[in-house]
Amino acid sequence: MNNIRTNANKGISIIPEYIVYIFIALLLIIDYMPKDGYLVSNIQYLYISVLNFLIGIYFYVNSKMISSDIIPKLKRSYITRIYLVFLLICGLSFITAKNTSLVITRFTELIIVFCLFINLTILLKDKLYLLYKIAFIISISAFFQSGFALYNYSQLSRYVSATEALTNLIGNAGNINIFAASLTIKVPFLLLGITHFTSIKKKFLLFTLFIVATAIFLTAARASLLNLFLIFLVYIIYYLRLHSFNKSSLAKSFVLIIPVVIALFVSNQSLKKAKDNERYKSVTNRITQISTDDASAQARLTYWGNTIKIAQANPLLGVGLGNYRIESIPYEKFHENDFSVSLDPHNDFLEILAETGIVNGIVYLSLFVVILIINLRRIIKSTDENIKIVAVLTLMLLIVYGGDAFFNFPMYKPTMQLFFSLLLALTVVNTPVLANQALDKPLNIKLLPFFIVLTIITTYSAFIIYKASNLESEIANDNINMNLKGVLTGDEIINRMPKYPNVFYTSESFYEYAAIYYIREKNYEKALSCFSKASKINPYSGRINFYKYFISKEKGNLDSAYVYIKEAFYLRPRNLLFYKYATNLAAIKKDTLEILKEHKLFSEYRKTPEAWSVPAMELQKANFNQKSLVRFIDQGLKEIPNDSTLVKLKKDILVKKYTFEGQIYLSQSKFDKSLESFEKALKVDSENFYLLQSIGLNYYFSGKYKQAINYFLNAIKLPDANDGTAEYYIGICYLKSNDPENACKYFNLSKAKNFPDAQQQLNLNCK
Repeated sequence: MNNIRTNANKGISIIPEYIVYIFIALLLIIDYMPKDGYLVSNIQYLYISVLNFLIGIYFYVNSKMISSDIIPKLKRSYITRIYLVFLLICGLSFITAKNTSLVITRFTELIIVFCLFINLTILLKDKLYLLYKIAFIISISAFFQSGFALYNYSQLSRYVSATEALTNLIGNAGNINIFAASLTIKVPFLLLGITHFTSIKKKFLLFTLFIVATAIFLTAARASLLNLFLIFLVYIIYYLRLHSFNKSSLAKSFVLIIPVVIALFVSNQSLKKAKDNERYKSVTNRITQISTDDASAQARLTYWGNTIKIAQANPLLGVGLGNYRIESIPYEKFHENDFSVSLDPHNDFLEILAETGIVNGIVYLSLFVVILIINLRRIIKSTDENIKIVAVLTLMLLIVYGGDAFFNFPMYKPTMQLFFSLLLALTVVNTPVLANQALDKPLNIKLLPFFIVLTIITTYSAFIIYKASNLESEIANDNINMNLKGVLTGDEIINRMPKYPNVFYTSESFYEYAAIYYIREKNYEKALSCFSKASKINPYSGRINFYKYFISKEKGNLDSAYVYIKEAFYLRPRNLLFYKYATNLAAIKKDTLEILKEHKLFSEYRKTPEAWSVPAMELQKANFNQKSLVRFIDQGLKEIPNDSTLVKLKKDILVKKYTFEGQIYLSQSKFDKSLESFEKALKVDSENFYLLQSIGLNYYFSGKYKQAINYFLNAIKLPDANDGTAEYYIGICYLKSNDPENACKYFNLSKAKNFPDAQQQLNLNCK
């Protein structure tokens, strides 16, 4: 393949080459930064913003080195125009947002990425001849990124199951899908380098491709697997078209595939150890799972449907940038169990649609369409092979990023945003230099101070977000939801309350957590005050209502507690914890209609044993009609056959019913009817102590002592035989049967269990 030539007019931009290399290398460091805070992305954004500021200062000091036509080129570019319109509407969504702190947070991150795009555009203007060296730098990064991840996987797999080790194959991305995507988006540079370099560099790149592909395969991330196939297809087709379909070009193309085939074999061998029939069975199995019937696909389709509903309800400017994580919760109340929330719809295009309006959703999508059209046109129509190869590279980056944006959430992940900025910059600068372009026209540097100020603002804002992330991490480490005490206190949370964001990544308000700390400290007044503020930020999860229920119950105010727990349940009717507490308090209130109402709602969405066993037990406590309760349990057993809890509950109810009935007849000396009721109970539970003892008493009082002895003897074999009653009556039955020796034996056993009348019988009959 031809080298990208040094441009004849490269003197237009005389920024030193080493500056480009250093800046690219410094950006790639984000994949190795230690997690500092709840999300690694927060420190990464802060770091990128600092780099933007530093390179901005460099540009200002060395403005004469910058290409004189870079600003006009950016202004003329459709990419820049569309991107600016997109950012403008994102900013305007502040107007409709209920949570403006999330708009500021997300807008900060978008502006950081935009500044990075501008910086890369300036650096790469007239520097595309450096692309192969840049590709090699990125390939080195891919080598270490995948190598470290595979090493950690191999070490972890020694101590935990293969499945758990694979689940933790996330590198520094914080998410297995993002990690896979961050490796996949580097593969185009590996392909470019392999077909360009020779000797030891080529061997190094082939080995790097092997370990990168192995890591991608082991993640079993379907979007990345699909994207990997597509970029190989695009590049091999382009390569063969460029060099014609001959043996030599086919052989060179085959060289690209060999490391991937070996990686496929190696990874499948590792996946077999996982013994997982779902995600980690094999690479081919994972690919075949790409269907709408798959549980993961079903979840995505549900999220997408909810996102479209949000957009339809808020078509103009959406619910506000970043507000999906909160405003989607009411739409998920019938889809998500317990405290689970989606946080994002696993589709960046739909997220923008819901958060910033339908128009901006179209604008954002059009950005990708325009990039696609521009680069396809360059591949097809350009006569300059250098322009073509840059366009092919950009197209492959677009495939990976666009595919991941369709199935996941790379929009706010710095490791992906770096390459998004790069593909934008490559699209803008990949144009031929005009022969009559002026070489001595000075650059208008009026915009540079503005740009530097903008990077200062984003750096300050990113620092605030980073501090909030640190506080979130500290609270998470305290695990105050489960623990009675943490390192922090409620007052500390209030004193360190972030300016923004005001919610956790998981959507709960910082005020909500401050309130939980206060509850642990028994400071209920401050807790309620914080909950009042928290409910204005995120009132949808039901957690606030649940904790208010807890406080009211602690204060002995059951009426208020009942109101709050019902509010919590109806906000999240698939939450098992809320369901249990709500039905329990309804039982205390003898509100059987409410128990049945909550059961109907919960069981409609969750087909679990608890859907029936929980209300059945609470209905029993509430003295619900026994026949109706048995019918209710029978309905549950049709839904959940052989559920042990329901079976036992039904057994207990019937035994209790028939035993009580038999005891009534026994007290009336209706021995036959009494025995008939006891035998009905016996068919249900043949090992019930009280039932066996009651049958023994029936035979005793009817004078059938031998039969009575048999049932009493069976009864005392059971664990509940601890009060000496059965042993006493066995002794009496033996006396009645003229067997004083055995009678005394059982009177002694009865006395040992402290039965009060046993001593008297011993005194009378066992001297």
